[in-house]
Parts: sequence; C-alpha cells; structure tokens
Amino acid sequence: MSTAAALPPLPVLKSFSLTHILYDPAHHPLLSIPLTLLSLSPIFLFVSYFTLVVFTRRLTTLNLALGSIVNELLSWSLKRIWKGDRPYTGHLEIGDGYGMPSSHSQAAGFLLAWGVGYALTLDRRSGSQQTAGTKPEGTASTAVQTVRRARTGIFVFGLLLWSALTAYSR
Repeated sequence: MSTAAALPPLPVLKSFSLTHILYDPAHHPLLSIPLTLLSLSPIFLFVSYFTLVVFTRRLTTLNLALGSIVNELLSWSLKRIWKGDRPYTGHLEIGDGYGMPSSHSQAAGFLLAWGVGYALTLDRRSGSQQTAGTKPEGTASTAVQTVRRARTGIFVFGLLLWSALTAYSR
C-alpha cells in the first residue's frame, strides 16, 4: 500500500502570487533561468529599498522607495485602463489580471530614470564641492574627477543594461 494513496485528495487550490513567471527551458537553455531571475529582480530591489530605509534612514533612499510605490500604483492603474492581455492566453497557469504594461519592466525603467538623475546630480554636487575650494586644483583633483566620471558612466551603463534586459525578459 502506497502512502500517496492514503492521503486525502487536495482541495481546489488557487495560486497566490504577486507575479507568476513561466519560461521555456528549451528556448535559449543557457539564458532561460538567468532571464527569469532577472525578471524578478525588481521585486528583490523593493525588499532592498525598504531594508535600506530602515537601516540607513536616508531621505534619498526613502524617496526611491516611495517613488517605487507610486510607480507600482501607476502600473496597476494603467493595467486597468489599457486592459492588455497576458501572453499565452488560454493557459490558466499564468495567472489572472492584465499583462500590459509589465510592472517589472516599468519598475526597471523607473529605477533607470531615478538612478541616472541621482548619478548626474551627485556628480554635479561632487564637482561643485571641488570648485568651491575644498580641494586644491591640480593633477590629483583631475584624477579624482576622471575616476568619478568613469564610475558614474559605469553605473549609468549598468542601469541601462539591467533595465533593457529586464524589459526583454518580460
């Protein structure tokens, strides 16, 4: 007698998910899982934002977290206005609700816009401190400015790449 036969049948269950992602493992086998995880990265970021708000209590991080909430509310509203179908309609396993616009892609776009604005204003603030006389002019300050600009460029490029890949993964 098997133990599975002795168990009562499961009741009708409904999925509780804020997001439900399906992937085809046969399609780009080396990219399926990384793109699936990348698609979930905005959710991971929300947890990070609120953790940083609690532990650092920085106004900048609070603005990012509140902006993300407003962005999600905007996405929720746009979904109900546009009523875009979910991909692969007819498959009950992909969840209820509307699929367009993608909250994941919109969250990535919001973070890109916020990050570019933050990086550019931080670069300007750092540059204005240097010209205000806090550091003497010379090769050291030029090297620092060069490193700062390179760092800002890498940060912005990384955000752009991440945002584009997140949108593609959806």
